[in-house]
Amino acid sequence: AMNFQNPAYDGKRGIANDKAYREYIAAEDKKIAVNLANEMRDAIKASRGRVYKTEQSMSLYPTAGTSDDYAFSRHLVDAKKAKVFSYTIEWGSPQNPTPFHPPYPEMKQIIDEVTSGLLAFCISAQ
Repeated sequence: AMNFQNPAYDGKRGIANDKAYREYIAAEDKKIAVNLANEMRDAIKASRGRVYKTEQSMSLYPTAGTSDDYAFSRHLVDAKKAKVFSYTIEWGSPQNPTPFHPPYPEMKQIIDEVTSGLLAFCISAQ
């Protein structure tokens, strides 16, 4: 009953650490999603030692009804539609004065580490 199709939960979604409402994801789907995210995280770490945290995007800041949610939920509404695992990838560093716009030398390294992560992700997703 706790899913986006139940109007009783309108206005009660997207609240961090909420115990009264939780979106549904099958255990096997969650396992796949987390494993793929961890593959990406581990490849980024192997690239230059930087450690990113694997977490739900709503842990970064409150979100609900995002494109990630929509892409995954389509198959729940219509079983003929493909299941799509979607992710929010954010990079940067709070140490930079402009975290999402680092100086170009740093950006080149970020591009390399994200490329490593995406390649590992794609290989694992086969």
